[in-house]
Amino acid sequence: MYKPVEMKNTYDKMEHGKAKMAAIRAAAAEADRQGDVSYQMFFRAEICYESCFYGDAMDLMVVFPELLALADKYPDTPATIFEGFVYVESMEHVLWIYKWVLSHCESFYQIPMEDCMKFFQDARERFLSYGFNLKPWYLTMYEFYKHIDEEKAQKAFHEYEKLPRDSNSDCAACERNVEIEFYLKQGNLQKAVALSKDIEDFTLTCGDNMGAWLRMKKHFMHYYMRRREFDKALVYCRTMERNLQGEAEYERWDDFLACYAYSDLGKALKIYKEHWKEWLNWRDPSDEFHCCMNVCLFLRELGRSREEEGQDNGADLSAEDSSADKVCQKADAVVRLSLDDTFPLYQESGVYSIRKLYEFYFQRAEELAAKFDARNGADGYRKELEEALCMTR
Repeated sequence: MYKPVEMKNTYDKMEHGKAKMAAIRAAAAEADRQGDVSYQMFFRAEICYESCFYGDAMDLMVVFPELLALADKYPDTPATIFEGFVYVESMEHVLWIYKWVLSHCESFYQIPMEDCMKFFQDARERFLSYGFNLKPWYLTMYEFYKHIDEEKAQKAFHEYEKLPRDSNSDCAACERNVEIEFYLKQGNLQKAVALSKDIEDFTLTCGDNMGAWLRMKKHFMHYYMRRREFDKALVYCRTMERNLQGEAEYERWDDFLACYAYSDLGKALKIYKEHWKEWLNWRDPSDEFHCCMNVCLFLRELGRSREEEGQDNGADLSAEDSSADKVCQKADAVVRLSLDDTFPLYQESGVYSIRKLYEFYFQRAEELAAKFDARNGADGYRKELEEALCMTR
């Protein structure tokens, strides 16, 4: 028998991952066979949620058009019992998810700029026609243009600031975190600290956990990393690590790797050994770019350390020589790693050239930066890579 409520309750008990996603997809397929439009839409919304926060966000970009087409074909579809306490109609839920789609346009170079702009224009029209204002729309515009056009990004952010919150706005804590990130990137530490107080004392929270607080700590960690104030960044890094909630968003091990590279290379090496494989299989190209960049920072510091120990032949991995070509001409140090044969540079001996490892990750970061910048018609990713690898102690 067709029992959508039981299907929902069953997969809710499962751990996030491939098995749970398969169960949600099976539920959506059964709703399709039954012609149950409310659950056809709801289960697709669940796929979007699972992929956005716990899986491969590209699934969100693929499934959302199906969800939107159903909403357009059946605009008065009532919400299910799982949505009714928040939404009256399924379309309200769809428009909420649309914000996730806009937020992920920047993350995938595979989505052409023309398609990104179509998403933004369509969402704008739908938000306004449904009676919502454009506060969250401007926020996603800011996030989209951060690597593309600083002037447009700042303009979108300040338009966001002018508008009041409505029922389509993100939670107040999430919005506050974007504001904190913005002012930190502008170098306005005083304002960012003032904005953080309501999150620091848990007046503003996101859900029932410490999510907003951890996200805020992440922004300050990045701020001090950009400023090369590694001791201060390490305080936030350790705070985050002690308070992880089992959410992938806050387990930023590649960020921790880069931070520990300047203070505790042994801990950084341990992190690399534990997480190299998941990083190798990362399917979000924006996340992969930043991960490769962080691994390069770690490998450069590891090479410096081995040089000081006298292991190599006088290689100088200075910040000024941080390009792949210069590093590869010099470094001869090695590191012992227990990698398996899925790693592209796998060595049965377990002994790896730091120079070759650096070159592998640097080349991947360069390739991704080039693809993003080509899509964006800008050079934001290349500049970020260059600036990050010029970090000095």
